[in-house]
Amino acid sequence: MQQRLKKLKGLFALLRMQFSEDRLRLPGPAIFLDRDGVINCRKPTSYVLNWSEFLFIPGMPAALKQLATLRLPMIVISNQACVGKGLLDPAGLQEITIRMQQSLADIGVLVAAVYYCIHRSDENCDCRKPKPGLLQNAAEDYNIDLRQSIFIGDSDTDIQAGIAAGCKPILFGATHSENSGLPTAVNRVSAANAAADLFTVSERCLKDCRHLEPSGDFI
Repeated sequence: MQQRLKKLKGLFALLRMQFSEDRLRLPGPAIFLDRDGVINCRKPTSYVLNWSEFLFIPGMPAALKQLATLRLPMIVISNQACVGKGLLDPAGLQEITIRMQQSLADIGVLVAAVYYCIHRSDENCDCRKPKPGLLQNAAEDYNIDLRQSIFIGDSDTDIQAGIAAGCKPILFGATHSENSGLPTAVNRVSAANAAADLFTVSERCLKDCRHLEPSGDFI
């Protein structure tokens, strides 16, 4: 597993943790997922600061196992301003991430990589969602065609980042608002209300845009 802080414009722009170094043979699709609110339960007024606070969304491990059958890279994209705020150091975030990856690997789910923005919102970095920097970095590392990819998130910033990067976004969770005040195109994205819906919605979105192609296999 490789991990690094990538420096851009004088800031440590992102924390990248790679669990697979395999690139796609040809540019192809990937499945991008937000972390908090998609893979694990959010803490409404705080952050997940240690493994004991990390609770998988009910049914999500099984849903991810289904998604793994599509044989596409699965990459986590997440803002973690708790590091920039001094509430958690990078080593602590890495430990939580490794435990998450190992738990999923135990059931046959390979997370290829995790990309974190560790800035506060006032630092105006290039990687914090809704900017597309994390997605673009992952695409460069793994030879991913963002136009053929989906991004599963639970917030407006996830949807905006996906659209900005050229991905097809999927809004996850039963509590999302249908009238967020964002442009109509954002409010019309596909939605999966629960983990049990996620595979069907994801597969349909990929097929609708002719995303399931042989070029999606790893070398």
